[in-house]
Amino acid sequence: MSQIKNPLELYKHLNKSNCRKCLLPSCMAFAVAVIQGQKTLTDCPDMDTETVKELSAGIVSRNSRQTDTESILKEFRKEITQIDLAEAARRLDAPFQDGMIAINCLGKDFKIDATGEMTSECHRNPWVEVPVLHYILRSKGKQPTGEWVTFGSLKGAAEWNQFFTHRCELEMGKLADAHNDLFFEILHIFGAQEIDKVTNSDQSLVIYPLPRLPLLINYWEPEDAFESKLSILFDKTAEENINTESIYLLGRGLVEMFRKLIVQHTRDGKLF
Repeated sequence: MSQIKNPLELYKHLNKSNCRKCLLPSCMAFAVAVIQGQKTLTDCPDMDTETVKELSAGIVSRNSRQTDTESILKEFRKEITQIDLAEAARRLDAPFQDGMIAINCLGKDFKIDATGEMTSECHRNPWVEVPVLHYILRSKGKQPTGEWVTFGSLKGAAEWNQFFTHRCELEMGKLADAHNDLFFEILHIFGAQEIDKVTNSDQSLVIYPLPRLPLLINYWEPEDAFESKLSILFDKTAEENINTESIYLLGRGLVEMFRKLIVQHTRDGKLF
């Protein structure tokens, strides 16, 4: 058995049905979890004992999340080479020029060519690259309906819900608490728009990290015995335009971006 050093090498041996019987949203997510030591091959009910034994003998390393993300990016870029970008642009109602499709993310265009390579006037990072490529490959191009739902109610969100709550909503809420004026100023710079209150929150702002993926950020200020709270809602069509893992990555990306901007624009350069 040849060595299996990254999720993609393991993914090739899975049935790719995305059945979620392992309690993860996809076979790719399962491959990542196995390589990182969070799951074992026996957690896949469709894999026979002999195959589990053979593959387990070949797994020789535990890679970092950065390495795993790079592997996923490599696979997505390969898939991009196999599709018609012009057709994808029509499906997504996105600009297509000089052989490149342009996907707008928070007011900035990210241009992707036929090899899957991405260019932009702003900083690129995997938090953005993976969701953008996934959006091009999988989005059905559904128009938002204005029906807002929680992340946990989206298809396939069960495994990611706890991560999203703690690493996206709670972390973003901490930034809003510590740098309230600057936090909301940054949101407005990136095109956030106030909407009629969907909840009883003090602030309700919609931003578009992807053209057909609006996020509704609700913030409650601390009052008397009540602590502050920040929640993020999604249009019901989100589950048809992108998967929950990519939504989680976008949320983490927003938090990291806000952190960097706050550090740059505070006098002491500190978050808290």
